[in-house]
Amino acid sequence: MMWKRKQKHDEDDAFVRPSSRLALFQRKARADFTTQKKMAIMGAMLVLILSLFLTAAALKNNVQTQPVGQAQTALPMKLQVAARNAIVIDAKTGQVLGEKGADKQIGIASQSKMLTAYGILQGIKKKRFTWDSLVTITQQSDWSQKDTATFSHLEISAGQKIAVKELFAAMFTSSANDAALALADFAKEQNQTQQQALEGWAKDLKLTGSKWYNAAGQVNKDAFDYQVKNTDPDAENIASVKQLAILAYQIIREDPNIRSYYEKRGLVYHPSANETKIKLTEGAKFDQEIKAKLSNSKNLIFEGLKTGSTPASGGALTGLIKDQSGHEFITVVSGAGRYTDQVQRYQNTIDVVNQVLDHYTPVTYQKGQAVTKNQFKNKNLAGGHQNLVIGQSRTFWLTKGQTAVGYQRPSRLQSTVTKKGATVLTAQPTLKAKFLPEVSAKEQTLQLVNQQTYHLGHWWQKIYHWLKFW
Repeated sequence: MMWKRKQKHDEDDAFVRPSSRLALFQRKARADFTTQKKMAIMGAMLVLILSLFLTAAALKNNVQTQPVGQAQTALPMKLQVAARNAIVIDAKTGQVLGEKGADKQIGIASQSKMLTAYGILQGIKKKRFTWDSLVTITQQSDWSQKDTATFSHLEISAGQKIAVKELFAAMFTSSANDAALALADFAKEQNQTQQQALEGWAKDLKLTGSKWYNAAGQVNKDAFDYQVKNTDPDAENIASVKQLAILAYQIIREDPNIRSYYEKRGLVYHPSANETKIKLTEGAKFDQEIKAKLSNSKNLIFEGLKTGSTPASGGALTGLIKDQSGHEFITVVSGAGRYTDQVQRYQNTIDVVNQVLDHYTPVTYQKGQAVTKNQFKNKNLAGGHQNLVIGQSRTFWLTKGQTAVGYQRPSRLQSTVTKKGATVLTAQPTLKAKFLPEVSAKEQTLQLVNQQTYHLGHWWQKIYHWLKFW
């Protein structure tokens, strides 16, 4: 009996002990899991805290800037000129230098041809046609029988085919109405009227408030087959001098060769393969009839662009003018004497540029010029720093007495530089000035590039400089 009890006790003990070991194992496993979980949570929190710290540091570094020089103000001056409306801008940068009634909508007559030029340049840019594409003269655009004293035109007739480049030149050198009308018809979409095409191009340039009826700039009743029905016969194309400056700015950027047109003394065009005609240009007329009558003490050079006059608006000229230092200006004057006066529009143009040159001084940052004597820190480079230079020449006009443009530059660099000439960053000028709406913020900054080729450091060098960087 005692043996049986002992045997039962041993059996019970044998039965309990494995269960105890399992429970112990389970308790230990739960404890280990809890510890691991706590460690994982603590690790995640450390990673999160480190990430937040590095993000905050990076953001702080990205916006950390160092001022160089003083902030300057160079808002447009108020032009004192006989013309009722005027504007002067830097032809390269689009900085507005002087204004008078620049936003007033006025009749623009033949200056309208610049919008047609814009439409042609966009068509070429989009590869819809080329400079050598042939334009067929239609019955509508055939003005060969009209009075040449009243309506400027070429000696071309319906059915003839003229190259785009010849008609384009004719608009600027001879203000040929038929050339403008034929080109606008050629450049427009097939389902558009000419007026719709003009309005579309004006919308692209955000010429808000301007009105367009025909590509030649004729008063509606004098547009013949292009007269817009159910519209006032005296309706005419209108825009502000600022909007004309925008047009000129875009044309010069798209077609730098426009400067050569005013040098031509004769417009050569080919109505047919075996026929060549020559027409006196506005540049030749300027030299022969106007230039000697002007007071031009600073010897400004006229390089174009387009005249235009109406009885109501008076004499007008959109000009491209160069001074003796090579600076180019886009000018627009309107209401410069009677619309038949050929001299006052040019004299008023000279007057407004002279005022600008007397009021401002140009400050130019040349390509290759050192930005600062101090080196920029860059954690990605073997030496931990680099030197930068101006990547693209940029001129700012400041009022007389100011000699430098202040700007903000990052105190440290984030970008990786791998080759010579790679753009690293831009410095923002601290200049209160006015630019045409078409001039992007990037175009108003100073571009900074490598001065020389830099070799990236080894990973341990990067870590060392990264730690120093902060």
